[in-house]
Amino acid sequence: MIVDEFIENPKMLSDFANQKKDWSNFLTLLHLLLVKHGERKFHLASTSKRHSKNLRDLADKLELEWKVVSGTELFEYQKQVTPLPQIVIDAFGNKINGRNTHGLVIAKDENDLDSLEGSVFSDSNTGKILEYPDCCVNWFVNNTSSDWEELYAFVIEQSPEGANTPVENIIQLMDKCDGHVPETRNRIKKIRVNHIAESRDTMPFIFFQPCDVCLISASFSPARKLNEKYANFAKENYPQLYEIIISEGKKEADNYLNPEFREKFW
Repeated sequence: MIVDEFIENPKMLSDFANQKKDWSNFLTLLHLLLVKHGERKFHLASTSKRHSKNLRDLADKLELEWKVVSGTELFEYQKQVTPLPQIVIDAFGNKINGRNTHGLVIAKDENDLDSLEGSVFSDSNTGKILEYPDCCVNWFVNNTSSDWEELYAFVIEQSPEGANTPVENIIQLMDKCDGHVPETRNRIKKIRVNHIAESRDTMPFIFFQPCDVCLISASFSPARKLNEKYANFAKENYPQLYEIIISEGKKEADNYLNPEFREKFW
């Protein structure tokens, strides 16, 4: 009954959703059902007022436990093509490491919720909590690290003092210029087509972005195996939800393949 009602009248449950896009709302419902049936341990979401109450209400209806847990942030960086100077890494670490953050966690067992209190919510640790494949988590961290490197190079190129710019000024400029680096924009546009559009079309039952290996390989692809596991669960237990996630995923894929849609993100 809960699933039928939600399909008839979907609620905002995800940061990825809006009034015209319901793929992530339907997928969130499925992932809560996976938690309820013991197929996943946690669902983790932001505490955004836009959807947090809906998530909590749905968790209550499904007789799941939820809690807003406190944790800390971490500046996570892996050297890529042009490594950041250590002084810049240290400056961002001093700014970000240990900073308080919160997350809405949903689980079947209340004791599991308490186990996440005080966690470090880095990309890597969040990936482990949500049982994402290591290869995909590492790929994501490497991409965000490339963001930092390209941003630093852009700022140094634009600054009259170049590499001699004081580190505190570099940090300020990097904060202001985030999202305006041509190299990063072009790389992310390719990711939107090659990774996000492809995964929405062929792996619509997972939230995370699959890595290059998972996209290319049919025999060794932890992401595809996880997608198949969740898809089989949905098909067997909630066939209507299974069908609508596939159809909404294809709509999302079509959007990401549309140049006008991609430009809206910038």
